[in-house]
Amino acid sequence: MKVNGPLITYIESESIKYLDKGTLNTLKEALADIIACTIAGRNTNAAEIAKEFAVSQWGTGNSSLFLFPDKLTTAGASFVNATMANALDLDDGHRLTKGHPGAVIFPAVLAVAEENNISGAEFLTALLIGYEVGIRAGIAVHLVRPDYHCTGSWGAVGAAAGVSYILGLMGETIEHALGNAEYFGTYSPMMRCIEHPSMLKDGINWGCMAGVSAAHLAKAGYTGIPSLFTTEEAEELTDDLGTSYRVNELYYKPHACCRWAQPAIEAIRGIQTKHPLVSSNVKKIVIHTFTESAALSKEYPETTEEAQYNLFFPVAAYLAYGEVGPKQVLDHLDDPIILGMMDKVSVVIDQQLNEAFPEKALSMVKIVMQDGSTYQSDIIQARGDYDYPLLAEEKKEKFFWLTTPILGQETAKRLLESIQNIEHMKSIRELMQV
Repeated sequence: MKVNGPLITYIESESIKYLDKGTLNTLKEALADIIACTIAGRNTNAAEIAKEFAVSQWGTGNSSLFLFPDKLTTAGASFVNATMANALDLDDGHRLTKGHPGAVIFPAVLAVAEENNISGAEFLTALLIGYEVGIRAGIAVHLVRPDYHCTGSWGAVGAAAGVSYILGLMGETIEHALGNAEYFGTYSPMMRCIEHPSMLKDGINWGCMAGVSAAHLAKAGYTGIPSLFTTEEAEELTDDLGTSYRVNELYYKPHACCRWAQPAIEAIRGIQTKHPLVSSNVKKIVIHTFTESAALSKEYPETTEEAQYNLFFPVAAYLAYGEVGPKQVLDHLDDPIILGMMDKVSVVIDQQLNEAFPEKALSMVKIVMQDGSTYQSDIIQARGDYDYPLLAEEKKEKFFWLTTPILGQETAKRLLESIQNIEHMKSIRELMQV
C-alpha cells in the first residue's frame, strides 16, 4: 500500500503544545461553536429520531449524548451528537470544502475520547488532527471527483484521523483507517438534498459514525483502500501539515440556514443599518446571487429542514424579526408575517457572483418600498468567513444565544469557561459533567 508519509507522521505525532496561541484560541472557538450548535440542535425531531435509532441499533456504552441521559457506544453517540450538531445548520464550515467539518469531526473525537478517558489536551490534539485532515480531504474530494458530494463523503476521513490518534494507530494502520472511512463515507449527491430538503442534510451523522467505525476496524486488522491523499491531485495537500493550520480558515454562521442564503441576509442587514425600514412597508425584495444560492427552495417550508435549505424564508424571517435562529426555523414555519414577506421576494442569477463562488459566497439585494423608494445594498459576502470574521464578542454572543435558553445562564457560563480551559482537564469526561 502506498502510504502518504507527511500525513501519517502528522497523525502519529501532532500535539497542541506546538500550536501558536492564535491557532489554539481558534481551535477553542471552533469547539465552543460546535458544542453550542449541538446543544441547540437537541430540540429537533431529527435528534429524537436519531437517539431512538442509535439506542436500538448500537446499544449502551461509555460515550455521552448532549442533553440526553443515555450513554451509548462510540458509533451510536457519534451518530446522535453529529445529528444535533448540524440539525439547525448553524455549525462551522470551510469555503473550499463546501461543507461543515466540525459537525462530523467533533462528535467522533468526543465519543472515542470519552470511551478512552483521555485528557483535555489529548482531546484538543485529536480534534485539531481531525480538522486539519478533514478540511484537506474536503479540498481533495473536489480535486479528484467532479461531482459535488456532501460533507459525509470527506468528513469521515477527518473523523477517522482524529480517532486514529486517540486509538494510537500507527503507519499503514492509519492509512487503512482513512481508506475505510473514504470507502464507507456517504458518497452522496449534495444538490439533490438541496432540491429536496430532508433530515439527511449533509450526510454528516452517517459520515461521523463511518469515521469512528473505520478507525476501530483498522485497529482490528480490517484493510482499506489507499486513501485519496495518495492520488496525484491530492498528495501535495499534506505537505504543510503541522505548519499551516486550515482550522484558521473556518467560517462561523450567525444565521440558522444554508450558507448560500446568508449573503442576502447580510445585504438586508446592511441596508437596515443605513436606512431603518418598517418591514410591513416593503413592497418587493430582489436578490441577485449565484446559481447554487438561487437553487435553494423558494416555497413555504413545512419542516425545519425545508426552512433551512430555503432562500426566501430566511430573508423574510430576518426582515420580519431581525434574526434567523432556532425559534424561526423550529416554531415559525407557518408564521403569516414571514410567509407574506416571502411572497414579495424574487431572485436573479448574476454571472459576476457565479465566478466568485465557491471562494466567496456573494449576493446583492434591492428593496422597493410601498411609496416607491428603493434601497440597494453593495455586493455582500457572507459574514463570519475567515476573511470577514465575526468578532470574538460576537462568537461569544452566539454561544450564549444558543445555550442559555436550554441550559440557563449559569450553566452556560460554566460550560464556556470549561471549554476555554479544556487543555488543563485531566479527563475529557469532566466536560460532559458541567
